[in-house]
Amino acid sequence: MTIETILPIPDIFSARRILCIQPHYDDNDIGAAGTLALLVQAGAEIDYLTVTDDLMGLVDHSLSPEAGADALKHDQFMAGEIIGVRKQCWLGYPDAGEYSYHSLRKDILRSIRQFSPDFIFTCDPWLTYEAHRDHIQVGLAVAEATILANITKITSGDPALDAAYRGGIQGIAFYMTREPNLTIDITSTWEKKVAAVHSYMAQFDNASMAEMIHALDAKSLQLAVGHSYWRGEALKVLHPSALHCGI
Repeated sequence: MTIETILPIPDIFSARRILCIQPHYDDNDIGAAGTLALLVQAGAEIDYLTVTDDLMGLVDHSLSPEAGADALKHDQFMAGEIIGVRKQCWLGYPDAGEYSYHSLRKDILRSIRQFSPDFIFTCDPWLTYEAHRDHIQVGLAVAEATILANITKITSGDPALDAAYRGGIQGIAFYMTREPNLTIDITSTWEKKVAAVHSYMAQFDNASMAEMIHALDAKSLQLAVGHSYWRGEALKVLHPSALHCGI
């Protein structure tokens, strides 16, 4: 038997301020919208930070970069209203493009110190067979920034912000994971998740959207097998200390 960590799984429902950091504009909702809607209902404030500009995934190739960005943000705001997202922010890194990992980590570190969350959500960078570099880099940079946030000698580029930061991250939740340690009953928020995902039409045509909803439907039902609820959502939830040296 492998002992992953001696630390207990942090309680996501104790979180009051949650920062959800995603590679692309729809990842938070595809991966965790049901849970995030429940957390909003429980009184948490939730902010979304999107790392890339998402322009490579647009289905309408005739759109200019400016028009494409407007379409993407329109989708995000519609979905955010459904889930209850308080604020949307963007870093603007090139979608599926070339960028520095350390620049990304620095920008994420600055965002963590600005928002001062007590819980962070992101995609699992260690997902088996994950081939999209944006997901790997973003998930890893978020994980590393989480454990480095309290070391203010590692600068975010804003000395005043760094000096004022007081920490307080209780845990990190990875969605899109194959090694969950927590399954959430999202039966009551399933329709909200579906409606939020349906908002992302700038990157889906009708057929691909139907395929996505079908896949999410099957997965949610699979995760609920053996439980008293109908639909589940899987997370890997860890104390920040579990992200270094296998504590």
